[in-house]
Amino acid sequence: MSAEQPRTAPDGPATFVNSFTLRATPEEFEDAFARTARFMERQPGFLGYTLVRHLEEPHSYVNIARWKDVASFRAAVGHAEFRPHAEALRAISTSRSNLYLERHSATVEAR
Repeated sequence: MSAEQPRTAPDGPATFVNSFTLRATPEEFEDAFARTARFMERQPGFLGYTLVRHLEEPHSYVNIARWKDVASFRAAVGHAEFRPHAEALRAISTSRSNLYLERHSATVEAR
């Protein structure tokens, strides 16, 4: 009996979560983020994102981006045109990011 080998390129939806702490005004950050979002929206496999700002700490944001799969995400961030976007965000914030595989989800319509 052989042990199952981990997959090197997981299939299925992936979620990228990025937390930002700003060194600039929220307006400057949101402008730079919007430019990055427009780039990402054109990338194959991009499904959408949500940018949220902390209620009590206005210099703290979290971005939750959804991708068709890990390969699509990696291709987008490896694209030569992504680098200036990443550098612009790094110039005005520090960030911590992680990539997650979808396990469960639910959508509830407004009541």
